[in-house]
Amino acid sequence: MISAVLARSFWERLFFISDILRNTAYGVLDGDSRINFAQFPIMQFFMECPDARPAMKDLIAVIGLSSGAASQAIDSLIEAGFLERVRSENDRRSTLIRTTEKFRAFRQKPIRHFEKMLDVFRQISGATPEEMAVDEELFVRLAESRTGGELAVLKHPSDLSVPGLARNGLICRDKLSLLPVWILIIHFTTNLKMPALVYYYGKRGRTTLGKLRLMNYLFFLSDRKTGDPMVKDLASRFLVSSGVVSQTLNAMIQDGMVERVNSQLDRRIIRVRLTPQGLRMRRQTATSYTYFMQSFFKDVDPEKIGVFDRALDLTIHFLKTDGRRFLVPDGEDDSSSRPTGIL
Repeated sequence: MISAVLARSFWERLFFISDILRNTAYGVLDGDSRINFAQFPIMQFFMECPDARPAMKDLIAVIGLSSGAASQAIDSLIEAGFLERVRSENDRRSTLIRTTEKFRAFRQKPIRHFEKMLDVFRQISGATPEEMAVDEELFVRLAESRTGGELAVLKHPSDLSVPGLARNGLICRDKLSLLPVWILIIHFTTNLKMPALVYYYGKRGRTTLGKLRLMNYLFFLSDRKTGDPMVKDLASRFLVSSGVVSQTLNAMIQDGMVERVNSQLDRRIIRVRLTPQGLRMRRQTATSYTYFMQSFFKDVDPEKIGVFDRALDLTIHFLKTDGRRFLVPDGEDDSSSRPTGIL
Protein backbone atom coordinates (compact mmCIF):
# COMPACT_ATOMS: atom_id res chain seq x y z
CA MET A 1 0.00 0.00 0.00
CA ILE A 2 1.28 3.49 -0.81
CA SER A 3 2.13 5.83 2.04
CA ALA A 4 -0.45 8.25 3.46
CA VAL A 5 1.78 11.15 2.39
CA LEU A 6 1.78 10.04 -1.26
CA ALA A 7 -1.95 9.22 -1.15
CA ARG A 8 -2.76 12.68 0.15
CA SER A 9 -0.55 14.32 -2.45
CA PHE A 10 -2.44 12.40 -5.16
CA TRP A 11 -5.88 13.69 -4.23
CA GLU A 12 -4.62 17.20 -3.48
CA ARG A 13 -3.00 17.47 -6.91
CA LEU A 14 -6.03 15.95 -8.62
CA PHE A 15 -8.32 18.46 -6.88
CA PHE A 16 -6.01 21.29 -7.93
CA ILE A 17 -5.98 20.15 -11.58
CA SER A 18 -9.73 19.59 -11.54
CA ASP A 19 -10.36 23.10 -10.18
CA ILE A 20 -8.31 24.63 -12.99
CA LEU A 21 -10.03 22.53 -15.67
CA ARG A 22 -13.48 23.27 -14.24
CA ASN A 23 -12.81 27.00 -14.16
CA THR A 24 -11.56 26.86 -17.73
CA ALA A 25 -14.56 24.84 -18.93
CA TYR A 26 -16.88 27.29 -17.17
CA GLY A 27 -15.15 30.20 -18.89
CA VAL A 28 -15.33 28.56 -22.32
CA LEU A 29 -19.04 27.84 -21.94
CA ASP A 30 -19.84 31.15 -20.31
CA GLY A 31 -18.29 33.03 -23.18
CA ASP A 32 -21.21 32.02 -25.39
CA SER A 33 -24.09 31.93 -22.94
CA ARG A 34 -24.38 33.16 -19.36
CA ILE A 35 -24.62 30.10 -17.14
CA ASN A 36 -25.71 30.77 -13.58
CA PHE A 37 -24.85 29.08 -10.30
CA ALA A 38 -27.70 26.57 -10.40
CA GLN A 39 -27.45 25.76 -14.11
CA PHE A 40 -23.77 24.79 -14.07
CA PRO A 41 -24.05 21.40 -12.30
CA ILE A 42 -26.83 20.45 -14.73
CA MET A 43 -24.66 21.44 -17.68
CA GLN A 44 -21.74 19.52 -16.17
CA PHE A 45 -23.85 16.38 -15.86
CA PHE A 46 -24.90 16.51 -19.51
CA MET A 47 -21.34 17.34 -20.56
CA GLU A 48 -20.38 13.98 -19.06
CA CYS A 49 -23.32 12.03 -20.45
CA PRO A 50 -25.02 13.94 -23.29
CA ASP A 51 -27.14 10.95 -24.31
CA ALA A 52 -28.65 10.43 -20.86
CA ARG A 53 -32.40 10.92 -20.39
CA PRO A 54 -32.85 11.14 -16.61
CA ALA A 55 -36.12 11.70 -14.80
CA MET A 56 -36.15 14.85 -12.71
CA LYS A 57 -35.77 12.98 -9.40
CA ASP A 58 -32.74 11.08 -10.72
CA LEU A 59 -31.10 14.24 -12.01
CA ILE A 60 -31.68 15.97 -8.66
CA ALA A 61 -30.08 13.01 -6.84
CA VAL A 62 -26.97 13.33 -8.98
CA ILE A 63 -26.44 17.11 -8.98
CA GLY A 64 -27.51 17.92 -5.41
CA LEU A 65 -29.98 20.73 -6.13
CA SER A 66 -33.34 21.14 -4.43
CA SER A 67 -36.43 20.31 -6.52
CA GLY A 68 -37.35 23.97 -6.84
CA ALA A 69 -33.88 25.14 -7.82
CA ALA A 70 -33.46 22.27 -10.30
CA SER A 71 -36.84 22.91 -11.94
CA GLN A 72 -36.11 26.61 -12.29
CA ALA A 73 -32.64 25.98 -13.72
CA ILE A 74 -33.95 23.36 -16.16
CA ASP A 75 -36.75 25.69 -17.28
CA SER A 76 -34.20 28.37 -18.09
CA LEU A 77 -32.00 25.87 -19.98
CA ILE A 78 -35.04 24.69 -21.92
CA GLU A 79 -35.87 28.29 -22.77
CA ALA A 80 -32.27 28.74 -23.97
CA GLY A 81 -32.71 25.72 -26.24
CA PHE A 82 -30.17 23.43 -24.52
CA LEU A 83 -32.57 20.91 -22.95
CA GLU A 84 -36.07 19.61 -23.53
CA ARG A 85 -38.65 17.56 -21.67
CA VAL A 86 -39.95 14.37 -23.27
CA ARG A 87 -42.38 11.65 -22.21
CA SER A 88 -40.94 8.33 -21.13
CA GLU A 89 -41.62 5.55 -23.63
CA ASN A 90 -42.09 3.11 -20.75
CA ASP A 91 -44.34 5.29 -18.64
CA ARG A 92 -46.23 8.11 -20.35
CA ARG A 93 -46.84 9.74 -16.98
CA SER A 94 -43.10 10.19 -16.45
CA THR A 95 -41.17 13.13 -17.91
CA LEU A 96 -37.52 12.82 -18.86
CA ILE A 97 -34.88 15.49 -19.53
CA ARG A 98 -32.65 15.26 -22.60
CA THR A 99 -30.21 17.43 -24.50
CA THR A 100 -30.95 19.16 -27.80
CA GLU A 101 -28.84 19.44 -30.94
CA LYS A 102 -27.95 22.97 -29.83
CA PHE A 103 -26.46 21.64 -26.59
CA ARG A 104 -24.52 18.87 -28.34
CA ALA A 105 -22.99 21.45 -30.66
CA PHE A 106 -22.34 23.72 -27.66
CA ARG A 107 -20.60 20.84 -25.88
CA GLN A 108 -18.01 20.53 -28.62
CA LYS A 109 -16.43 23.90 -27.85
CA PRO A 110 -14.80 23.00 -24.50
CA ILE A 111 -13.99 19.52 -25.83
CA ARG A 112 -12.08 21.03 -28.76
CA HIS A 113 -10.42 23.48 -26.37
CA PHE A 114 -9.13 20.73 -24.09
CA GLU A 115 -8.17 18.46 -26.98
CA LYS A 116 -5.91 21.23 -28.25
CA MET A 117 -4.51 21.70 -24.74
CA LEU A 118 -3.84 17.97 -24.46
CA ASP A 119 -2.11 17.88 -27.85
CA VAL A 120 0.26 20.64 -26.74
CA PHE A 121 0.84 18.86 -23.42
CA ARG A 122 1.79 15.66 -25.27
CA GLN A 123 4.26 17.57 -27.42
CA ILE A 124 6.11 19.55 -24.76
CA SER A 125 5.61 17.78 -21.42
CA GLY A 126 8.20 15.07 -21.97
CA ALA A 127 5.70 12.29 -21.27
CA THR A 128 6.12 9.29 -23.57
CA PRO A 129 3.19 7.69 -25.43
CA GLU A 130 3.51 4.69 -23.10
CA GLU A 131 3.26 6.94 -20.05
CA MET A 132 0.26 8.75 -21.51
CA ALA A 133 -1.46 5.41 -22.06
CA VAL A 134 -0.83 4.43 -18.41
CA ASP A 135 -2.21 7.77 -17.22
CA GLU A 136 -5.37 7.43 -19.30
CA GLU A 137 -5.85 3.88 -18.06
CA LEU A 138 -5.65 4.99 -14.42
CA PHE A 139 -7.95 7.98 -14.98
CA VAL A 140 -10.57 5.64 -16.43
CA ARG A 141 -10.16 3.25 -13.48
CA LEU A 142 -10.49 6.13 -11.00
CA ALA A 143 -13.66 7.32 -12.74
CA GLU A 144 -15.02 3.75 -12.71
CA SER A 145 -14.37 3.56 -8.97
CA ARG A 146 -16.74 6.49 -8.41
CA THR A 147 -19.45 5.48 -10.87
CA GLY A 148 -22.63 3.63 -9.98
CA GLY A 149 -23.64 1.81 -6.83
CA GLU A 150 -22.99 3.10 -3.36
CA LEU A 151 -19.90 5.24 -2.96
CA ALA A 152 -17.38 4.05 -0.39
CA VAL A 153 -15.87 7.22 1.04
CA LEU A 154 -15.30 6.82 4.76
CA LYS A 155 -12.50 5.18 6.69
CA HIS A 156 -14.41 3.12 9.21
CA PRO A 157 -15.66 -0.16 7.63
CA SER A 158 -19.14 0.29 9.12
CA ASP A 159 -19.52 3.61 7.29
CA LEU A 160 -18.47 2.54 3.81
CA SER A 161 -21.65 3.58 2.03
CA VAL A 162 -23.64 6.76 1.87
CA PRO A 163 -27.02 5.75 0.38
CA GLY A 164 -28.38 7.92 -2.37
CA LEU A 165 -25.76 10.65 -2.29
CA ALA A 166 -24.16 11.96 -5.47
CA ARG A 167 -24.49 8.63 -7.26
CA ASN A 168 -23.67 8.76 -10.93
CA GLY A 169 -25.41 5.51 -11.77
CA LEU A 170 -26.76 7.19 -14.89
CA ILE A 171 -23.28 7.09 -16.41
CA CYS A 172 -22.53 3.77 -18.02
CA ARG A 173 -19.19 2.33 -16.95
CA ASP A 174 -18.41 0.82 -20.33
CA LYS A 175 -18.54 4.30 -21.90
CA LEU A 176 -16.08 5.93 -19.52
CA SER A 177 -13.10 4.96 -21.65
CA LEU A 178 -14.63 7.02 -24.48
CA LEU A 179 -14.80 10.23 -22.44
CA PRO A 180 -12.07 12.90 -22.70
CA VAL A 181 -9.49 12.81 -19.91
CA TRP A 182 -10.49 16.24 -18.61
CA ILE A 183 -14.09 15.09 -18.09
CA LEU A 184 -12.85 11.94 -16.33
CA ILE A 185 -10.81 14.05 -13.90
CA ILE A 186 -13.72 16.36 -13.10
CA HIS A 187 -16.09 13.40 -12.84
CA PHE A 188 -13.81 11.58 -10.43
CA THR A 189 -13.02 14.52 -8.14
CA THR A 190 -16.66 15.63 -8.00
CA ASN A 191 -17.77 12.19 -6.91
CA LEU A 192 -14.92 11.83 -4.43
CA LYS A 193 -15.75 15.12 -2.71
CA MET A 194 -19.52 15.22 -2.63
CA PRO A 195 -20.52 12.16 -0.55
CA ALA A 196 -17.96 12.80 2.19
CA LEU A 197 -19.00 16.45 2.44
CA VAL A 198 -22.66 15.60 2.65
CA TYR A 199 -22.11 12.74 5.08
CA TYR A 200 -19.95 14.66 7.51
CA TYR A 201 -22.16 17.70 7.24
CA GLY A 202 -24.77 15.57 8.97
CA LYS A 203 -27.70 16.26 6.65
CA ARG A 204 -27.76 12.92 4.83
CA GLY A 205 -28.59 14.49 1.49
CA ARG A 206 -30.72 17.38 2.77
CA THR A 207 -27.94 19.93 2.79
CA THR A 208 -28.14 22.54 0.03
CA LEU A 209 -25.80 22.99 -2.90
CA GLY A 210 -25.00 26.50 -1.65
CA LYS A 211 -23.81 25.16 1.70
CA LEU A 212 -21.63 22.54 0.03
CA ARG A 213 -20.06 25.10 -2.28
CA LEU A 214 -19.25 27.50 0.55
CA MET A 215 -17.94 24.67 2.72
CA ASN A 216 -15.73 23.42 -0.10
CA TYR A 217 -14.19 26.88 -0.50
CA LEU A 218 -13.67 27.35 3.25
CA PHE A 219 -11.96 23.94 3.28
CA PHE A 220 -9.63 25.16 0.56
CA LEU A 221 -8.75 28.29 2.53
CA SER A 222 -8.23 26.36 5.77
CA ASP A 223 -5.83 23.98 4.02
CA ARG A 224 -3.72 26.83 2.70
CA LYS A 225 -4.07 29.17 5.69
CA THR A 226 -4.68 32.13 3.37
CA GLY A 227 -6.89 34.05 5.78
CA ASP A 228 -10.60 34.22 6.54
CA PRO A 229 -12.84 35.77 3.85
CA MET A 230 -15.46 38.47 4.22
CA VAL A 231 -19.02 38.07 2.94
CA LYS A 232 -18.23 40.29 -0.06
CA ASP A 233 -15.29 37.99 -0.92
CA LEU A 234 -17.60 34.97 -0.97
CA ALA A 235 -20.18 36.86 -3.03
CA SER A 236 -17.53 37.74 -5.58
CA ARG A 237 -16.24 34.16 -5.65
CA PHE A 238 -19.64 32.63 -6.32
CA LEU A 239 -21.11 35.42 -8.46
CA VAL A 240 -24.10 35.88 -6.16
CA SER A 241 -25.30 38.76 -3.99
CA SER A 242 -24.04 39.37 -0.47
CA GLY A 243 -27.60 38.78 0.70
CA VAL A 244 -27.64 35.26 -0.74
CA VAL A 245 -24.28 34.50 0.91
CA SER A 246 -25.48 35.88 4.26
CA GLN A 247 -28.64 33.78 4.13
CA THR A 248 -26.66 30.61 3.45
CA LEU A 249 -24.12 31.46 6.14
CA ASN A 250 -26.88 31.98 8.71
CA ALA A 251 -28.04 28.41 8.11
CA MET A 252 -24.47 27.09 8.30
CA ILE A 253 -23.91 28.94 11.58
CA GLN A 254 -26.99 27.24 13.02
CA ASP A 255 -25.47 23.92 11.94
CA GLY A 256 -22.36 24.77 13.94
CA MET A 257 -19.96 24.50 10.99
CA VAL A 258 -18.95 28.16 10.50
CA GLU A 259 -18.89 31.37 12.51
CA ARG A 260 -18.55 35.11 11.99
CA VAL A 261 -15.62 36.79 13.75
CA ASN A 262 -14.28 40.34 13.99
CA SER A 263 -11.05 41.03 12.16
CA GLN A 264 -8.09 41.44 14.49
CA LEU A 265 -6.87 44.40 12.43
CA ASP A 266 -10.19 46.25 12.22
CA ARG A 267 -13.02 45.29 14.57
CA ARG A 268 -15.54 46.76 12.13
CA ILE A 269 -14.70 44.08 9.56
CA ILE A 270 -16.52 40.75 9.89
CA ARG A 271 -14.92 37.61 8.55
CA VAL A 272 -16.11 34.01 8.15
CA ARG A 273 -14.24 30.93 9.33
CA LEU A 274 -14.76 27.27 10.14
CA THR A 275 -15.61 26.40 13.74
CA PRO A 276 -13.68 23.66 15.60
CA GLN A 277 -16.45 21.30 14.44
CA GLY A 278 -15.95 22.44 10.84
CA LEU A 279 -12.19 21.99 11.09
CA ARG A 280 -12.70 18.53 12.57
CA MET A 281 -14.91 17.64 9.62
CA ARG A 282 -12.18 18.85 7.28
CA ARG A 283 -9.66 16.54 8.91
CA GLN A 284 -12.11 13.65 8.66
CA THR A 285 -12.78 14.19 4.97
CA ALA A 286 -9.05 14.53 4.26
CA THR A 287 -8.52 11.20 6.02
CA SER A 288 -11.32 9.71 3.92
CA TYR A 289 -9.77 10.85 0.63
CA THR A 290 -6.35 9.59 1.70
CA TYR A 291 -7.77 6.22 2.69
CA PHE A 292 -9.55 5.92 -0.65
CA MET A 293 -6.34 6.63 -2.58
CA GLN A 294 -4.42 4.08 -0.54
CA SER A 295 -7.14 1.48 -1.14
CA PHE A 296 -7.29 2.22 -4.86
CA PHE A 297 -3.56 2.05 -5.52
CA LYS A 298 -2.91 -1.10 -3.47
CA ASP A 299 -3.77 -3.17 -6.57
CA VAL A 300 -1.85 -0.97 -9.04
CA ASP A 301 1.59 -1.94 -10.30
CA PRO A 302 4.28 0.18 -8.54
CA GLU A 303 5.76 1.20 -11.89
CA LYS A 304 2.38 2.59 -12.98
CA ILE A 305 2.08 4.46 -9.68
CA GLY A 306 5.41 6.14 -10.41
CA VAL A 307 4.24 7.09 -13.91
CA PHE A 308 1.01 8.54 -12.50
CA ASP A 309 2.89 10.49 -9.83
CA ARG A 310 5.16 12.03 -12.47
CA ALA A 311 2.20 12.79 -14.73
CA LEU A 312 0.47 14.85 -12.05
CA ASP A 313 3.62 16.92 -11.53
CA LEU A 314 4.05 17.42 -15.27
CA THR A 315 0.40 18.46 -15.63
CA ILE A 316 0.58 21.05 -12.85
CA HIS A 317 3.84 22.43 -14.25
CA PHE A 318 2.25 22.65 -17.70
CA LEU A 319 -0.85 24.45 -16.39
CA LYS A 320 1.31 26.98 -14.57
CA THR A 321 3.63 27.63 -17.53
CA ASP A 322 2.98 26.84 -21.21
CA GLY A 323 -0.61 25.75 -20.59
CA ARG A 324 -1.60 29.08 -19.07
CA ARG A 325 -2.51 30.41 -22.50
CA PHE A 326 -5.36 27.88 -22.61
CA LEU A 327 -6.88 29.13 -19.37
CA VAL A 328 -9.82 31.45 -19.87
CA PRO A 329 -9.02 35.04 -18.83
CA ASP A 330 -11.14 36.17 -15.92
CA GLY A 331 -9.52 39.41 -14.90
CA GLU A 332 -7.27 37.82 -12.28
CA ASP A 333 -3.50 37.72 -12.57
CA ASP A 334 -3.05 34.12 -11.44
CA SER A 335 -6.00 32.09 -12.67
CA SER A 336 -3.93 28.91 -12.63
CA SER A 337 -3.80 28.96 -8.83
CA ARG A 338 -7.31 30.30 -8.22
CA PRO A 339 -9.58 27.90 -6.34
CA THR A 340 -13.00 27.20 -7.71
CA GLY A 341 -16.27 27.45 -5.84
CA ILE A 342 -17.73 24.64 -7.87
CA LEU A 343 -17.58 21.13 -6.54
